[in-house]
Amino acid sequence: MSIAEIQRFAADVKSSSALRAEVEKAQADKSHDTPLAGAVAFATSKGYRFTVGELKDHIRAAAQEAGRELSDAELDSVAAAGDGYESDNPISRFRPY
Repeated sequence: MSIAEIQRFAADVKSSSALRAEVEKAQADKSHDTPLAGAVAFATSKGYRFTVGELKDHIRAAAQEAGRELSDAELDSVAAAGDGYESDNPISRFRPY
């Protein structure tokens, strides 16, 4: 699993306002089947290597660490937006697509 690659992407998004702006612009692209597929496509275009399945596993694990469970529908309706899981909202670390 490419957890390190997902974490590197999240850290880079968090630390780079330019990359964050690109992520926000990319989230407007509705050409992918799911927001997560769009997020992975964007990350891949920037040289990061992980799959939608790996990202789902990472999101699920982060939610479980925070004491929350995410349904498949919740996972499919979010897009990555930073690092850390800090709220009661099960998808607070991700933005709705």
